[in-house]
Amino acid sequence: MYNEPCQKFSNLPESSKDYDVKIKVGEKPNIKEFKVHYKILSAKSDYFKAALSSRWARRENGLIIFDKPNISPPVFEILINYIYTGIFSNNNEVSLFDIFIAADEIGLFEISLQIKKLLRNEALGYFKQGKFLKTLEFYEEIFKHIPYNDEDQKSASSWDFSNHRCETEEINELSKVLCKNTMLTSLNLSNIELGSINVNVNFITSFFKRSGVKTLTDALCRNSTLTSLNLYNNNLGYEGGKAFAVVLCKNSTLKDLNLFYNNLGCDGGRALADALCKNSTLTSLDLSWNEIRSEGGKALANALCKNSTLTSLNLYNNYLGSEGGKALANALYKNSTLTSLNLYSNKLGIEEGKALADALCKNCTLKELNLALNDIRSEGGKALADALCENSVLTSLNLYCNNIGSEGGKALADALCKNFTLKDLNLCNNNLRTEGAKALAAALCKNSTLTSLNLNSNLIRSEGGKTLANALCKNTMLTSLDLGSNDLGLGGGKALANALCKNTTLTSLDLRSNDLGPEGGKALADALCKNTALVFLNLGHNKLGSEGGKAIADALCENSTLTSLNLFTNNLGSEVGKALANALCKNSALTSLNLGAGWLSPSSNSIGSEGGMALANALCKNTALTFLNLGTNNLESEGGKALADALCKNTTLTCLNLGMNNLGSEGGKALASALCKNTTLTSLNLENNNLGSEEGKTLADVLSKNTTLKDLDIHGNNIDFKLISNNHYIEIIQ
Repeated sequence: MYNEPCQKFSNLPESSKDYDVKIKVGEKPNIKEFKVHYKILSAKSDYFKAALSSRWARRENGLIIFDKPNISPPVFEILINYIYTGIFSNNNEVSLFDIFIAADEIGLFEISLQIKKLLRNEALGYFKQGKFLKTLEFYEEIFKHIPYNDEDQKSASSWDFSNHRCETEEINELSKVLCKNTMLTSLNLSNIELGSINVNVNFITSFFKRSGVKTLTDALCRNSTLTSLNLYNNNLGYEGGKAFAVVLCKNSTLKDLNLFYNNLGCDGGRALADALCKNSTLTSLDLSWNEIRSEGGKALANALCKNSTLTSLNLYNNYLGSEGGKALANALYKNSTLTSLNLYSNKLGIEEGKALADALCKNCTLKELNLALNDIRSEGGKALADALCENSVLTSLNLYCNNIGSEGGKALADALCKNFTLKDLNLCNNNLRTEGAKALAAALCKNSTLTSLNLNSNLIRSEGGKTLANALCKNTMLTSLDLGSNDLGLGGGKALANALCKNTTLTSLDLRSNDLGPEGGKALADALCKNTALVFLNLGHNKLGSEGGKAIADALCENSTLTSLNLFTNNLGSEVGKALANALCKNSALTSLNLGAGWLSPSSNSIGSEGGMALANALCKNTALTFLNLGTNNLESEGGKALADALCKNTTLTCLNLGMNNLGSEGGKALASALCKNTTLTSLNLENNNLGSEEGKTLADVLSKNTTLKDLDIHGNNIDFKLISNNHYIEIIQ
């Protein structure tokens, strides 16, 4: 159909000149006659082309007469105006739903699309105003009358208030929504200071107040639709823990509850444990960082012996100690539903490691076990290795920072030769050394199930690296290998580069902080030209220098599979910046590039303003990159201005880090202005850039217009006022 506006006929509906169609619209007593033109209507609408030529219409005195009683005159007038002028105008006098239904019937799909957008914006407007009941009622109307997509469904059913300081009125309104049992299924209230909110119960006198926690929990006891609730970092305290325990006893739909970092204490932990003995719907519970200690741990262990629905329990950093650890180990003998248990950093020790190992020999449901930072040492490691020889269900084991040593490493390596289910093994920071690495390398030549292995920070050195490289030439299952901070040196780097030329399964390789040097960089660059499997490569802090950096940049011009490259802190220089810019103009696969400084190292890549300008020009052409870190590169104002210009043109970048670049006033203002035009960037870091109050005012003005930015970091600047946005859902770090 011809879709251009009929501008030369724009006045015809009013003048009714040379009309050949009469359309009677509406029902008595509200009927209106429209005098229109067959050619125009049939050119814009297949519906009218068919309807005015068929038995639906009749002829009288040379005119086509058509009745349309199911559309009201005001709605039809809007549609006719659009057909003749190409302009959709409503002025909020007619229901958008009525217009959509009519436009959809007549086949004016351009109007249908515009109305969908208007309706979504209207729903979002109610939400931002804190009118949550109205929001849901509006979504119900949308779903009732209009075809909706997954995004609409998510907007209506999943609400995220994280990091937003909710006012008392909003908590009241939210509680009403929960009491109404609407389509809301997921609610994120993380970090909203819920524990300190008081809610007015008597709205006339505002005299009697109660806690926001009590208001919310009362509503949850009546709710029957919510399945996921995130309350991370709300300082609920033990009373809050008890209140949510009551919810678990009464609510029969909640499946996922996150109470991470809420100071619940032993009492809160015990109350929730008692609730788990009665609850039959919760499947996932996160109690990380709550100091529930051994008493809370024992209570939860007892609950696991009775509960038959919980599948995931996170007890990270809770000071469970020996008693709590042993109690949970004993519970694993009886529990037959838990599939994931996180005991990271709980001061368990060797004996508790052995107890858990014994439990693994008999438990047949647990698939994921995290024992990181528990000082189980070599003996605990050996016990777990023996358990792996018998266990046939565990797929993931995290033993980070347990000092299991080379002997524990050897025992685990032997277990990998016999175990056929483990897929993910984390042995980071365990003092495995070269001997432990060699044993694990030999195991990789035989094992056919492990897909992820983390050996970061184990002093495996060059020899260990070479044996692992040899294993990669034979192993066909491993997809992720972390060898960061292992003093591999040039020898280990070259061996691994050679292995990449042969290996066809590894997709992720972390070689950060291994002193590879320029030659190691060149060897790996050569491998990238041949390897077609690797998608993630971390070469940060490896002293690659200009030569190694240029080689990597050249490789990117040929490589078509790598999507993420980390080159932080490599003293690359401006010429490498230019070379990488050239690569970005040719490479269409890379989505993430890190050229910043490592968090443990203040040194940079010294890309400079010239390198920054080259990268900015590349961003005007590149359509793949979504993440770019240029932090600590001395870009200065010229680099900042060039990148600002690029943001006005680029439509794919979502995250940009320009922290510590001495951008100054000009660079800051340019970037702020760019945010008025850019519609894709969601995260921007401008920390420590010598921005002043003037730049702050420009940013404040921009934030009232930009609707896509979600995270803005401006801390460490000279802005002497607190930056506030009318968009409550942007997080500003200042």
